[in-house]
Amino acid sequence: MKDVIRSNGIEIKKIISQQIVLRSSGNSEFNGVVNKALKLLPPSDNLRIVTNDNFILAKMSFDQWNLVFKKDIEQKKFHKLCDTFNKSSSILATNLTDSQIFFQVGGDNATMILNKLTHFDFREKSFKPFTAAQTLLARIDCSIFNLDNVILLSCGRSFSDYLEDRLIDAVNL
Repeated sequence: MKDVIRSNGIEIKKIISQQIVLRSSGNSEFNGVVNKALKLLPPSDNLRIVTNDNFILAKMSFDQWNLVFKKDIEQKKFHKLCDTFNKSSSILATNLTDSQIFFQVGGDNATMILNKLTHFDFREKSFKPFTAAQTLLARIDCSIFNLDNVILLSCGRSFSDYLEDRLIDAVNL
């Protein structure tokens, strides 16, 4: 975790986190495999998030869930978990750890700062806690997770330096 900026009622950190994308129809087999492996029942509504002490699981579309690890686990266990998912004929698990970067955004002015970078409305009345979104932020395709007290932004690693600069610019404006 690297501090990006802490100023004007906002704190932004850059995080590299393990992440798996799960693709499935969301049938009962999928729910059973995921619940057994993670102790977490997948959300059935699009753009909803469920979480526990170890994982964040967000349903991003009708057939895709993003699994974000709150704590890194050893590579051997991580690959075993991917294999567990992929053993089910109804699940395709893809490791996105090396291709994605996260920014953790918190503080009293977080929504005001983020609203400067997009048409998306980060205010609580539009972006409720424990929901997700996919939108452009500073012209970069991002997945966004509202975890109530903090917002996680995920973007492709190749765009992370540019997004970091735009976040700093937005804080300093």
